Amino acid sequence: MGQLRWMLGAALICAAMPVAAETLTVSGTYPAGNGQVNDLISIAVDRFEGEDGSALSQALERELTAVRFSGQPYFRVVAPEAGVPTDALVTGNIRTAVEESGYTEKRKRCVEQDPADKNKCLKEEEYDLRCRRVATVNTNVRLVAMGDGSIRYTRPLSARDEQTWCPDRKANRTVEAFVDQTLEAQVRTIRHDLAPSGFSDNVRVDENRKGLPKAAAEAFKIAIRQTKSDQAGACDSWASIARDAEPTAALAFNLGLCAEARRDFTAAIDWYGQAQRLGSKNRDIGAGLTRIDRHRRALADWDARQELLARR
Repeated sequence: MGQLRWMLGAALICAAMPVAAETLTVSGTYPAGNGQVNDLISIAVDRFEGEDGSALSQALERELTAVRFSGQPYFRVVAPEAGVPTDALVTGNIRTAVEESGYTEKRKRCVEQDPADKNKCLKEEEYDLRCRRVATVNTNVRLVAMGDGSIRYTRPLSARDEQTWCPDRKANRTVEAFVDQTLEAQVRTIRHDLAPSGFSDNVRVDENRKGLPKAAAEAFKIAIRQTKSDQAGACDSWASIARDAEPTAALAFNLGLCAEARRDFTAAIDWYGQAQRLGSKNRDIGAGLTRIDRHRRALADWDARQELLARR
């Protein structure tokens, strides 16, 4: 009866959109990269100094406004010109520069034309054309806690784009495109430093059936294929196998991954630990434990912010 239950449970494949083969999707939230800003609820982004400062500060303001946790805004973003009290002010500067380096290419130009035929050159000379362009973007950002004036966050960011490019031919990308892409990347970096970020990873399941009875091994194999269309069903199949057979390292790992995917972190830690005790060398165990720890810290940070709000 137990063997039949394994086979029937593993064969039930629900219709669903396919995902990456032989993987389970785990998602959650990582805490802010900077742990010194969690008590700051309201925030204003001042205009950054520099030619591109307005563009950067406006983009950062939009990013911080869009941050959500549990469907709620993470920050209360305030316009700096409003003059209302805020917990934090973000300021900074940005400098962009373009210069030509020493690399040159030879070119020819006409120095004497045929008086009778303007399309004919009687004498040419060679000249050097500078053909390497270096563009740089350097940004400095800091966050000040307005309550006590302390600097809670500061970070220099820089990017460099070097291209072998001559003025008489088209470059791979323009300076403007490089600056725009750099500003986007720097805004994302600052946003991840100041606020939590969601993640979604497709983690490969362990396909090793060694140590399982024949029927359980076949059900295990079917569940592996089932991950392509019905991840929850595959997890149910592995759980059924574990109820009737001694778990192997691979089965314990997969069940840990299933528990993590449904955010049952206590069960996930237990299963990952059992997989290690059974001899698993899967490096994704450590990655899973790290994800769980970071997600729990993000939840704790959010709970602490909610307590602050409740006291105000």
